[in-house]
Amino acid sequence: MSENFYDESEKLKEVIASNLVKYRKAMNLTQIELSEKVNYSDKNISRWERGESVPEVTVLKRLADLYGISVNDFLIEKSEVDVNANQDIKKKTKLFNKKQTIIILLSVMIVWLVAILVYCAFHSFVPNLKNEAWKVFLLALPVSTIVVLVFTSIWCTNLMNAIVVTVLIWTMAIAIYFCVQFESNWLIFIVAIPVQFMDILWFTLRKIKSNGKKGLKKSNEKNTKQ
Repeated sequence: MSENFYDESEKLKEVIASNLVKYRKAMNLTQIELSEKVNYSDKNISRWERGESVPEVTVLKRLADLYGISVNDFLIEKSEVDVNANQDIKKKTKLFNKKQTIIILLSVMIVWLVAILVYCAFHSFVPNLKNEAWKVFLLALPVSTIVVLVFTSIWCTNLMNAIVVTVLIWTMAIAIYFCVQFESNWLIFIVAIPVQFMDILWFTLRKIKSNGKKGLKKSNEKNTKQ
């Protein structure tokens, strides 16, 4: 009886290990990326996926929540996996899909609708400022860009984020130049130049970090094969 229990225990361990690998790969996550999300070392994850040990129930629950499944899904032998994960762990892409584009356009249109309403309110209720009301649309430019930046941070790659931040920097500079009156306000564009370089450096650092992770992954895979 004890021998049968041991065999069943080993079989279950193999099933869990196999499913851990399948779900992680289905989400396009490396062991290092997964370790950052669950606060366990990639060595622990490697042992789990090789069947050398089994994660605690609390860890399985955390992984299940991450993948959008139940803990029981790890215990059932499957040839394929069906992952319905949260948006923040899906693979980021360079461009938006149709649904995401519609969401962004609707959000931006809300910003411009508010801008139009404010413009009309100035003309109707504050006639002495109606000549300045057009500046509302200038302010709508950086606000719209901030809205887009929120979505690119969720759905897109660092390159797209860097591009949107660039647009934000210069639309902010334009808005400040026309809307805020002070001596030598053209200097705002001089200030925008180093901020632009900071954006480029930020993107470069993120790129180096990403390449470093990929290189480390290839090195680990090579060592595993050896």
